[in-house]
Amino acid sequence: MRSVGLLQRELEKAGIATVSISNQPEVTEKVCVPRAVFIQYPFARILGMVGDRGGQRRVCDDMCDLLVEAEGPNSYVHLPYEWPEPPGETQWEPLTPAPMHVLRAQGRAPKGFAHYRDEERPDLV
Repeated sequence: MRSVGLLQRELEKAGIATVSISNQPEVTEKVCVPRAVFIQYPFARILGMVGDRGGQRRVCDDMCDLLVEAEGPNSYVHLPYEWPEPPGETQWEPLTPAPMHVLRAQGRAPKGFAHYRDEERPDLV
């Protein structure tokens, strides 16, 4: 997420407005992206259910609306949508962890990454 925030700030300096979508508001706000919409959808399905073109379109339209309506940087909107599956039955995290997390857990992180830590998620080794 940090690299996204850095990239967005550089694009904004060049005069290109940006907006992020995030399901982790607390992390997104820490990296100070210029604009973001927050949605409580699972990782890897942040735009919505597979095949739900209407729902996905609404989320994208809301992102575009923020670009138009935001009065400046640090504009954040929590979208009102709820994931259709019961929380106890929803797969919130990907079944397969990111490759970097696997390598770090095995002690095989590439040179320079062996001591990398994610302050926002200290539970990840």
